[in-house]
Amino acid sequence: MRDKLLDVAEQMTQDRGLGSVTFQELADAVGLRKPSIFHHIKNKEELALALIDRCSTKHAPQYQNVVDRNVSAPEKLCKIAKIFEDGLRDHRPCLIAALAGSRGSLSETAQQKLGEKADRTVELFAEVFDQGRREGSLEFDGKPAHAAAGFFAMLQGLQTLVRARDDLAAFRHAARSYIDSITV
Repeated sequence: MRDKLLDVAEQMTQDRGLGSVTFQELADAVGLRKPSIFHHIKNKEELALALIDRCSTKHAPQYQNVVDRNVSAPEKLCKIAKIFEDGLRDHRPCLIAALAGSRGSLSETAQQKLGEKADRTVELFAEVFDQGRREGSLEFDGKPAHAAAGFFAMLQGLQTLVRARDDLAAFRHAARSYIDSITV
């Protein structure tokens, strides 16, 4: 039941932010009475921490799978962008971005864990930028970690823009344009 509750809470958070998720809505969505929810998730802090952990257990393995592939760096960037595009198609934008939108309402512990998850994602993407520099397939200024942070922010920003405009095709075109602009 906890996983089902977290699935629903994740979707609600991605749709409108953690701050607007209520335990009554969670209970209604899974067919429980509100007091029963607290047997699975004690409070909003525990919910936030569980959702942050999902960034590592549910989403990071997708990125790691791409980073571990034996393909060129530009191909990896395209595959990472496809993960973000698929998230949009399934109405599941980046959970880190959705949680960051509620950062002010998170505890210091949750804020720290969220920052660590974002840093780990940037580290993974930096491996691709480093590979691209070594193989001569990507050209960018600065450190791979800085380029990776920009790439991650660009994907999150594109998700926001595309959601505002309701134009999924725009994501693919813009992401591809960016990747092409740094590909040698």
